[in-house]
Amino acid sequence: MQNTDLRSYVKKHPDNKMAWYLLGKEYLGEGQEGKANYCFQQAGEVYEAFERSKAPADIWMDYQDKLVEMSELKEKKKRRRKMWLTLLMLLLLAGLPPADAPGAHKGATDALSEALESEDDTPPAEPAKEQQGVSPTSIEQSNVFTAAGFGNGNDGGDALATAWSGSGAGMNTTAVLGMQTSEKWSVWKRDMPVKYIVQTNEKGKLTAQSYDAEQCNCEPPKVSSKIKRMASAWTAKQETAAALSSAILSYHKQHKSWPKTVTALAQPFPNNILGETSAEMSEMFPQLLAAHQSKAQEASSNGNGKQQATGSSKTKKAPFADTLGGQPFFEEPLEIVIDKSNHRLALISGDTIIRMYEVGLGGERTPEGSYVITDKVVNPNGHSNGEFGTRGMQLSNTNYAIHGTNEPDSIGLDESLGCVRMSKADVEELFALAPQGTPVRIGKDLLPELTSVPKAEQRYKYKLVPQQNNPNKTYHWLN
Repeated sequence: MQNTDLRSYVKKHPDNKMAWYLLGKEYLGEGQEGKANYCFQQAGEVYEAFERSKAPADIWMDYQDKLVEMSELKEKKKRRRKMWLTLLMLLLLAGLPPADAPGAHKGATDALSEALESEDDTPPAEPAKEQQGVSPTSIEQSNVFTAAGFGNGNDGGDALATAWSGSGAGMNTTAVLGMQTSEKWSVWKRDMPVKYIVQTNEKGKLTAQSYDAEQCNCEPPKVSSKIKRMASAWTAKQETAAALSSAILSYHKQHKSWPKTVTALAQPFPNNILGETSAEMSEMFPQLLAAHQSKAQEASSNGNGKQQATGSSKTKKAPFADTLGGQPFFEEPLEIVIDKSNHRLALISGDTIIRMYEVGLGGERTPEGSYVITDKVVNPNGHSNGEFGTRGMQLSNTNYAIHGTNEPDSIGLDESLGCVRMSKADVEELFALAPQGTPVRIGKDLLPELTSVPKAEQRYKYKLVPQQNNPNKTYHWLN
């Protein structure tokens, strides 16, 4: 970004101390020390934080471009909101029932006034000690997590910039976990290392600390055991949220209505969209349901004007308060990808691999194409030690399935008649994570040459839904 762009940006956002700091660095590089010092004075604690920080300097160069990009997006959002609210006001004046526009839940006049008078959707945070007379010691410490890909030229700059921008008043710690990258993929793991921590203390001071010796070219401090434990719990929660979110969408696709509770998703066969449940699902269900309803409502209103009432996502404590942005990390529905070239099966969300298992296949006997998981069966044909193992997931209306096996030595080989064989622990975990209706894509050269399977103690924890066998049918899958 040229300093002309930064000058324009700081004129519009004089409270953005990071922008002042970056502009000062630009002037310093040009030898204009007087202007640089003025900018550094405006930057205040940001200047102090970064001049003393062990975060690598290169990573903040990308932040300059992000400033303008985020500013443009914010301006578009603000213009769109003004348009909606203006339309709302016109509808109110005309005596017509309003659509569910942003801000419509407020008083129409107040919402319109706020939108038109506000110059920024997110006003600059005040230092904690100035927050309406609240003492710094009374502010609750918050710990927030996110993850980003590192490697192949990716240094996690976007996530770090977002963490910095999202740091508000009060004592706050945002940890950026590092995902391994391979080709276009980011690989999710239960024990991802902490790469950076952005902190605001009780005085509103911000610092950024690198915990990656290769990134900062330094000897970083050790990550506390508390942060490690919290990071592990956070990754487990995101996996639960991904499974539940996808199950809600599958239910809606099947029933043309929304589930009212988690229990509606976890019924005996054949209504076992979720084969397993976890303790956290009931807590996060309202927020996930409301998010899907909101998206569907927006799409419906764009199509034919009809709208559907949404449930409330309010809970005593926001279930994703420990996630940067307050929303679940995985945004895309779950999908299964099977690569015949390297005998791999991956559970993915977007371009993130959540699990990657080695599987047994049937070579050319294993079909290629797109399918969905239909029947989900515990102990197919009544046997836990039979040819289909303890779990089976049928692929659409075919004789092919993803299932366990009583021939574990065939994993990694082409010895089946076309089905996908998995080890007992792997198929049981996949059965728990992938809801009925999960898309399955089979082909060649789709996945990298790696696996991502947690240690036994880090496997996805679940509670098996009862009565998921199917005694009324004998499966003739092409094992």
